[in-house]
This record gives sequence, C-alpha cells and structure tokens, in this order.
Amino acid sequence: MREVNTAEETCEDRGSREAGRWWYLYVAIALVAVSLGLTAEQVFDADTQEFFATNGDSIAIAEHAIAARWTDIGSWWRGPWIQHEMYYRPLSSMLFFAEGQLFGMDFQRYCIVSWVANAANVVLLFLLGASLARGSRKVRLVIGALTGMLFLLARHPEICQGIGNPSAPAARVTWSVMPWWPVQTDIFSMLFGVLSLLLLDRYLMVKRNGYLVGAVVSFVAALLFKEMALCLPLMVPLLVLYRRREKVLGVSAICVGLAAVFYAVRTLAAPGASGLEYEGARSLMKLAFYAVNQLSALVLTGEWFPVLGALGLLVIVLAMTWRRVEWVWTSLAVLVWLPVAGQLFGGNFAMCSLLGPMVKLCVVGVFWGGILLLVLVRDRGVSVALVIAVIAVCVPVVNRIGTHYWYWPLAFYALLNASLLNRLYEVVVQSDEFGWIVRRKSISRP
Repeated sequence: MREVNTAEETCEDRGSREAGRWWYLYVAIALVAVSLGLTAEQVFDADTQEFFATNGDSIAIAEHAIAARWTDIGSWWRGPWIQHEMYYRPLSSMLFFAEGQLFGMDFQRYCIVSWVANAANVVLLFLLGASLARGSRKVRLVIGALTGMLFLLARHPEICQGIGNPSAPAARVTWSVMPWWPVQTDIFSMLFGVLSLLLLDRYLMVKRNGYLVGAVVSFVAALLFKEMALCLPLMVPLLVLYRRREKVLGVSAICVGLAAVFYAVRTLAAPGASGLEYEGARSLMKLAFYAVNQLSALVLTGEWFPVLGALGLLVIVLAMTWRRVEWVWTSLAVLVWLPVAGQLFGGNFAMCSLLGPMVKLCVVGVFWGGILLLVLVRDRGVSVALVIAVIAVCVPVVNRIGTHYWYWPLAFYALLNASLLNRLYEVVVQSDEFGWIVRRKSISRP
C-alpha cells in the first residue's frame, strides 16, 4: 500500500513540475509581448528613425560593415573592432558585419534586431530573478516577473539626453536605446552575461557539468561583445557561496582567470582601447557630481525639502530600529513620511514641482532601507552578491556618461530590488503579527 502511495505522490509531483514549467512559459510569452509593445514606438516612428539616421557612429559602423569582406573577420580577433579604433569587440564586429551585408544602410532593420534582443533580455532577467528568489513557485514567478518589469520600466538617471533628441521624453533606458542600434554591444553582452549567470545557477543547483560549460562559454561571449561583462567575476563568488560553498574557489578561479586572459588579449590587440582609468581627484569629482547634481541644484535654488525629507527618513528608520519595530511597519512609515514631508517642507504634498524629486527620494530611501534590512537580518543570500554587482557594473559609468551605459546597471538594480522585495516578503510572513494571521487562517480551513 505504501508503494502505491509513493507512486501516486511521484506522479503528482511530476505533474506539478510540468504545470510549473508551463507557467514559466506563459509568463515569458507575456513579458515578450509587453516588452515588444512598450519599446516599439521609436523603432517604427519615421521621425525618430530619421533623426538617428544621421548619427556618426551608426554611419561609420554601417559603412565599414558593408565594405568589409569575409577575409577581414580574422583582423577583428587580433586587433581593434570593425570601426578600426578604440575597442576590442570581435563578436560585436561580426554581428555588425552580418547586419551590414543583410541590411545595408536601412537602419530600421538594425533597430528591429535590438528590439527583439531586448525582449530576450527581459525574459532572461525574469528567469534569473525567479531562479534566485526564495519561496514557493508562485513567489518565484512573481519575483521573476517583477525583475523583468523593473528593468523594462527603469527610468534614465539623466533628465535630458540632448536637445532635440526624440527619445529624451521617454527617459527609459530600454526605450531610448532602441533607435540607436550601435548599442547592440551592450544588449548582446548583457544577454550572454545574464545567460551565463542563469546557467551557473542551474549548475550549482542540479550539479550537471553541462550547465557549467554553458556558463563559461556564455561569459566569454559576453566579454567578446563588450567589456562590461568584466563585472560578473565580482558577483560570482558570492553567488556560488550562496548555493554551494565548496565550489567557491574553483568556479571563482575560472571566471577571474577568463577575465584576466580577456583583459590581457584586449590590451595586446587594441592598445588604444579605453578601459578602467583612474584620473585622481578628477574621477572622484565626476562621480560626486553625478551623484549629487540634482540634489545640489535644488539646494542652490532654495529647495531644501529633499534634504529635510531625507533626514526625516533617517530619524524614522533609526528610531524604529532602536525600538525593534518590525520592518514592515518601518517601510510603511517611510512611505507615509514622504507626502508628509512634502507638505511640511514644500508647502503642498501634491505640488508638481515636488512630485518628481519626492518619487526619486522614495526610490533612494527604499534602496538604502533595503540594504539596512540585509544588514539587520544578517542576510547571506543572493542580495548581497547583487549589491556587489551593482557597484561593480557602475564603475565604467564614472568615465563614460551616456544613456546606453545604464543598460547593464539597471538590469542589476532590477534584480536587486526584486530580491529585496522577496526578502521583505519573507520578513513579513515570518513576523509574529502576520504569522499569527496565517496560522489562524490555516486553522479555520476545513
């Protein structure tokens, strides 16, 4: 009788797993549809396409791609990329070569490739976010879907992308990079970078060497599309520590070794390629200016409400932490404080001039509150690894300010924010008050 029950349970478990896979497919299809729908406007808008058709980089890369021959491919692997200067990106060169041969100077077709590849990135972030999440299948699906949507809807940190730029009003990274197709270096580098992390996570969970091989190959491909993938080895050790402690040294050594080999090859093949440069006080000044530019501009014009609002947030968090108040109530108090601070220090919580800065302040408050939450609960999960990834991937932004340079960082911000929400959900469910509610409901069920 016991054997029959075991067989029945096995069949039920197998059916549950199959149903779970279908749900992943349904969510992935929905995210593809949403991504293509939200980012389609500037791909098919004639005025936007006409504006970007005169871009110098687009014209130069396309002309080199059209003029290139199959015999030129080898030169991109031992020297600078297809534009003959600055960078070592052989796979990006080969992609542009193929597009140049197929599309010529029809830039809209290049943009369609970016459009579809970006949708693939949204799906990969969904799968990675769901894989890294903790909890039931429903919780993982929600966290994964949030990851994809947070990335897709992420606003650009810079207010304006240039006078007359038709993508400036959108101010969303995934939308604004669509009409400028040379950004495919970032799109495809991140595609293979996220795929590498996803395959590595699968290897650490199911212990199949094929996943590790796929993760290594994907990491190399990400590097060969763009050097932004050098941030991944800084995240990998903590990810491995989160999954399988005994594999930390071996897997980390592989990633760091590959990154070192790539950097050496890149230095020899393209000595003039721009890299991680420290310019002393100038670099620090640029970073500081970029971090506080909007805040300082408000202060100089007499608007002190963000400063006073931030101090209020700090007082609330410290006071409630000192009193050992549950974090779910602290988070609620933080959100309530924002409009209250607007009323107290700005004169009207509904002022249009207040709305933008206070929303940004809310994002900053939740971000740092989430980091503090990780410290207080001594979290050793993947969120800490994602914090390192966010910091690492922002390093190139110090020297290269531009819309497309935020494509990578905002992907990790999406993963981090989704994981923080996952952690907050766990704290809520495990707290005494909410735990009592859950237990009461479970007892009342027949």
